[in-house]
Parts: sequence; structure tokens; C-alpha cells
Amino acid sequence: MADTARKTKKIKYNLFERGRQHSGKNRDNVDMKEMINQINHPKVQEMIKSGTLYGYNGHEIRRRYGMFPPESTVIDGKVVYLEPAFRTVESYADKNGDVTHIAEFFDNNAGEYARKQYLARVGGFSSAQDYRRSGLGLVPVNFYGYDYVTQPNYVTNVGDGQLFDGLAVPEHQDGLISCFDSATDVSLLSPSEAMIANMLEQQILRDFDSIHAQLQLHQFNEQALDQVDMLANQLAKRDQRAVLQAQRTQDFYTGMVGEIRSFDSVCDEAEQLLTESEIARMRIDGEKPKVKPVKAKSFKLFGWGGM
Repeated sequence: MADTARKTKKIKYNLFERGRQHSGKNRDNVDMKEMINQINHPKVQEMIKSGTLYGYNGHEIRRRYGMFPPESTVIDGKVVYLEPAFRTVESYADKNGDVTHIAEFFDNNAGEYARKQYLARVGGFSSAQDYRRSGLGLVPVNFYGYDYVTQPNYVTNVGDGQLFDGLAVPEHQDGLISCFDSATDVSLLSPSEAMIANMLEQQILRDFDSIHAQLQLHQFNEQALDQVDMLANQLAKRDQRAVLQAQRTQDFYTGMVGEIRSFDSVCDEAEQLLTESEIARMRIDGEKPKVKPVKAKSFKLFGWGGM
């Protein structure tokens, strides 16, 4: 069962409303009716149902290695795993150009990074699309889902940008505009294309290194906070134990000493007890108790001679 905590809400945007006036790419020359058909195409919906319509952090991976990148590649002698960040679990478009889609982030480094960006409302989803030229217009021919980018072309509901607004999109002989793929031999490219391919590879390498470093730092911070909480709990328990121990000690000594009373009160109580005892004895013996006048108490502190 899918983890709902790793799913996005329903993200909605309109193909005719990018939400930008002064930035991004104008898409007035795109055949949006065909775009709707491609999003709803049976092969796309089949990939969604099978859970294989993957998305990546940024478009660079697809630009360099194709719309279906390999699982890993070698860059500068280092094996780099091109792990996807999420899968699209729902995507459809109506005739008015309203598109709705839901993504599920993977429980891996790439997925966790994209999820944190999404929760922080940094960036948004951008669709990946092949298209061909038709006069001055562009006709979509394939839809490959979404990637997560910092600056999506469509800003509605942090929604969508499309058609790879960026580098490295060479045009084939038949007019199909695509990107490099995993079978591209960089040595056979023109110097400018080879430079672009190398730039993309370096960017991919930096991106994965950055994701790994940020997640490690986040994990370290969480561990540090956990240790601070644990130490705070230990200190609180220690203080609580000290208070209880002090109370027990006080109670112990109070029990040993008993009630603290003045000397006069003790004498009065003793005299009362003796009087009551004497009266009881006289009654037993048939004697009449004598009422003694109450004398004022006096204390002789000092005496000299006959005094």
C-alpha cells in the first residue's frame, strides 16, 4: 500500500495559463489540443497504472541521457546512480486544458530531497515532452511525465513547466526535437554539442553530490536535536530526583524530632496530667479533691544572700 504521507495533493494547472507575464517560455506556438491528447494517451495512462512513469530532480538527466535514462552511468570515472525522485500516480487533462496530477515521492535520497523541496514550496513540477516542428508551431508527439525543478514554467499551484525549457535539445533529421540519449557517443558530437553534454554531466554530478550532502546534514541535525532532547530529559529527571530526595530527607528528620513545642507548653501539659491523675486517685480513695488557687508563674533567675 502506498504511503499517503509521501504523496502530493492534487496539483492543478491550465495549459493556457502559465501564471507568468515577464519570465519563462511563451507556449502560444504549442498545439495544446495535441498536448491534451498526449497526456491522456493510453500508453501514458498504462505507465501511470503500472507505477513506472518516473520523474527526476531537474531536467538535466533526461537532457543528457534521454527520456528513459539508464539506472546508472559513469561520469569522470565515477559510477553515478540516476535514481528517480518520484512516480506519477495520476495525470489527466480535460478539453479546456485543465491538467490534474499527483506524484508519490520515493523513499530514497532523490525522493526525500524533492519531497522536502515540495513541502517547503520551493520549485514545482515540470513536464517532459518530445515535439516536432510544424511551420512556426510545435506539435507534441510524446509525453513522459514530470520532473521536479526550481523554476517551473507554469506557476499555478506550483504546477508545471513543459517541453524542457533549457539546454541540449538537438533536432533530428525528421524534425523531431528531442535530447541526447544514453547511447549518444560524445566523441561523435560537434564541439558545441560535446561541450553541452559535458556540462550536463557535470551538473548531474554536482546535483547528486549536493543532494547527498544536504540529506546527511539534515540527518546530522536531527540526531543532534534528538541528543539535546534526551539530555534535557535526563537533566529534568535528575532535578526531579533531587527534589524528591530532599523532601524525603526532611520528612525523615521531622519524624525523628517530632513536633517542635515551647518549654512552657510542655510544663503546662505535664502539670495538667499530674493534676488529673491526682484527682482520679482521690476519687478512688473517697477523698474530696482540693481546689488549689491558681498561682502566677514566676521564675527565679538570680539570687543573692537570703533572697
